[in-house]
Amino acid sequence: MTVSYRSGDQPGGLDIVISLTPAQAKALGTDAAKLSDWTDTALWAIALMRSHQKPDGTPYVPGLNDYREAINDLALHLIPALEGVRDAAVRAHTDLGATIQELANAMDVSRSTAQSRREVVARKVPDGWEKWASNREPHPEPDEAGSAPDGAN
Repeated sequence: MTVSYRSGDQPGGLDIVISLTPAQAKALGTDAAKLSDWTDTALWAIALMRSHQKPDGTPYVPGLNDYREAINDLALHLIPALEGVRDAAVRAHTDLGATIQELANAMDVSRSTAQSRREVVARKVPDGWEKWASNREPHPEPDEAGSAPDGAN
């Protein structure tokens, strides 16, 4: 997997390109598009809040619907997905025999913080997003009430 940056189609713009190998594309399947969409929403929301401009550069005051889309994609999808990836990685790291110090180094935190975080992961049953990250289940969907599964919101 590689990430590259190049000048965008518009002067001053930027293209961010993520290239996947055939094996990575197969492993991710349609989840690559979902993750890209959710990440795009995060970048769009940050740019909108910082610039108060539409993509074409005209002034724009963000409204409730703009923030609703950002909140929905981030709170119900991207953040829980990233937490699931993190928890699956911590669990796999532990299963491979990593020490607390090795986890602390990986997380760039103190040993006590790494130990505490590892204990939190170890105490809980993998949730839907952690299972999704390791390809054991499709990604969870919010329930009918609009809340994220497994208490993610």
